Amino acid sequence: MRRAGCGCAASGCAVALVALVILFGAVGVFAGNWAALARPKIPDAPPAVADIPADYLVLYQAAAARFRLDWPVLAAVGRVETNHGRNRNGCDPNYAGARGPMQFLEATFVHAAKLAGIADPDICDPVDAIPAAAAYLKSNGAPDDWQRALYRYNPADWYPPLVLGWAERYGYGALVVWPIEGGRITQRFGPTEFTGEPAACYRGACYPHFHDGLDIAAALGTPVRAIASGRVTLAGRVSDGAVVVMIEHGPGVVSLYGHLEPELAVRDGQSVVAGTVIGSVGLTGNTTGAHLHLEITASGDPLDPLLILPPKP
Repeated sequence: MRRAGCGCAASGCAVALVALVILFGAVGVFAGNWAALARPKIPDAPPAVADIPADYLVLYQAAAARFRLDWPVLAAVGRVETNHGRNRNGCDPNYAGARGPMQFLEATFVHAAKLAGIADPDICDPVDAIPAAAAYLKSNGAPDDWQRALYRYNPADWYPPLVLGWAERYGYGALVVWPIEGGRITQRFGPTEFTGEPAACYRGACYPHFHDGLDIAAALGTPVRAIASGRVTLAGRVSDGAVVVMIEHGPGVVSLYGHLEPELAVRDGQSVVAGTVIGSVGLTGNTTGAHLHLEITASGDPLDPLLILPPKP
């Protein structure tokens, strides 16, 4: 599979690729920096997790485990709303009438507490407010669509990026996984004798045929997962008929998943984390068999996915 604009002209790719590899070092170091690429910048803060009060940390982790959420995102909601209960003395309401450590309106809290199965809930008690927040986020699409869930929690465009930025400080998103469990590599990144691949120049050398991704064969319908956290920038069919998903992990850093089945599990603009199912292996586009075509690019220059992915289990 080949997209227009993915190839490298002359030796421009060499400079960008070598600089990127040097910057991030070994594979493990690169993997550990995906979160920094995928989330917005936020102000410096005290050491992140250590700044969460111990009793709140226990409540965040317990509520997240109960509702199968990412506890760093739940904790980030608490940080943005009241700095883990530090900003609201006596549970006074704010200008909009929201109050408590997780800043609920009364009616919303009653609904959220009911979702959490809490009898006689207290909006000012984090023991009740934190699991109520977890249940409310879950009911609005978390963890599959944190963007939607966070926007429903606080309908402001700035809110989801700010929360996810704090979540990063608590360890959220710093993970890279394989897009398919199992599977067999059938074509690697780089020069190839396969005439179906176009010519390209890479690291100062030009080749008659060059494969700018990694092909992993798997049975039709095998789930395909996002390799790291980010936001879906394209989910649909491209000009050659292939159904693809593109995920931006940071400015200019993109992964592409090609030849998917038409029924995708994500949509444009959706936030994903490492391991989120985005679709399944298909036969769409120009393909010789059922497989996933994975590309990773930085500023339009291709990277060898095997330098980014963790060792294959």
